[in-house]
Amino acid sequence: MTDNSDSALQTMPFSRTLSEQVASQLRRSILNGQLKPGQRIVEREIADGMRLSRGPIRDALKLLENEGLVVRYAHRGTFVAWLTLHDAEEIYSMREAIEMLAVDYTIKCASDAQMAELDQIVNQMEQRLSTTDYTQDDATGLDLQFHEVLCRISGHDRVLSGWHSLQAQVRLLLLTHRILQPVDFRERGVDSHRRLVIALQRRDIAQAHETLHQHLADSYETMVSAIRSNNIQPPFEGEAESGELEKWA
Repeated sequence: MTDNSDSALQTMPFSRTLSEQVASQLRRSILNGQLKPGQRIVEREIADGMRLSRGPIRDALKLLENEGLVVRYAHRGTFVAWLTLHDAEEIYSMREAIEMLAVDYTIKCASDAQMAELDQIVNQMEQRLSTTDYTQDDATGLDLQFHEVLCRISGHDRVLSGWHSLQAQVRLLLLTHRILQPVDFRERGVDSHRRLVIALQRRDIAQAHETLHQHLADSYETMVSAIRSNNIQPPFEGEAESGELEKWA
């Protein structure tokens, strides 16, 4: 593992189980780009850096594997997930199914005050455009916050649970896109989210569906273009000698 990843592993307060603490630290390091897509994660190095036994590290990696943030290869090791075209298609198709249901229930069940939460997030997006410290990471955070709130105010608990199960992979996909093709989407994001809020507030289900579909389709097509133009492959495919994996370390 590279030096910059070692610096990302800090001692954490012991308020949760050790494995949850380690998983939280590694998750944050993956999602902020300190641990890069395709980078090998070595249990022994993490254990030494955090002064822990390897048991909690192994359990933490299992948690992250369940979230789709790392992948394990028998006898080869564990790697930060690098999402492919197939992954992108599955994530976006599942995301659209979840959020379309969220739109239906939000229009049917959410109060005007709840919908105002979405409007406030879009206002934040717009206001931050004029500031010098508004990064694409910040924009991604507000984007994901908007869609989480949409799922929450729908009042559909399983929709929200489904979004939470997918959220880390969506963020990882956006991170991968920024590495491959760093397009500035901040201003465009304000417009598309604003149009969705207007449709929701009017309780116009057809317009809300069309707006959400177009928003996600545009994001997906940009993602696909980035992955294709860089000819991205998984960090390990089929049989390989261990030396062939060094390029991902």
